[in-house]
Amino acid sequence: MIQEKYNRRIFDEGTEEAIENLSHLRSNVLTPVGIEKGDNVLIIEPDSEALVEWLKEEEQATVTVGMADNLNEIKGTFNIIINLGYLTETPSVLKKMLSTDGKLVYALPEKQRIADFAKKLLKEAGFEDIKTYRVSPDYMFTTEIYAEDYIGGGAGDYLLIAR
Repeated sequence: MIQEKYNRRIFDEGTEEAIENLSHLRSNVLTPVGIEKGDNVLIIEPDSEALVEWLKEEEQATVTVGMADNLNEIKGTFNIIINLGYLTETPSVLKKMLSTDGKLVYALPEKQRIADFAKKLLKEAGFEDIKTYRVSPDYMFTTEIYAEDYIGGGAGDYLLIAR
């Protein structure tokens, strides 16, 4: 199991960076996305090797890692495009890389207050079905996920899933 593999490395390295990069909690934020076996996933600028491995092994997805400076070189379309932590590219550009039934996923830190801006960009790009969740305590170490309008959901980061 991936969790056990990385727990040993976290313990041995004993750094905050190891926890951020290797923790199994990194995959929790993607629970509402509904990634299935065989999905073709593009993850942009991943900051977690454990998350990429989880997508490949646990979810059995085909995973392409894209960096901001080479997105225009990536060919084909994807069922799911994931961008965690920041807006690497605008939704209108990424929409061209999505299959017709694809999902564009952003997990954004609330403290930067960019979720509302991202929702506006998603609507301008033609996404009509945008689901918004609050994730707590943050997108990196999510332990709770609430619908945005859930009373008592409290503060936390945002997860946006657009179709």
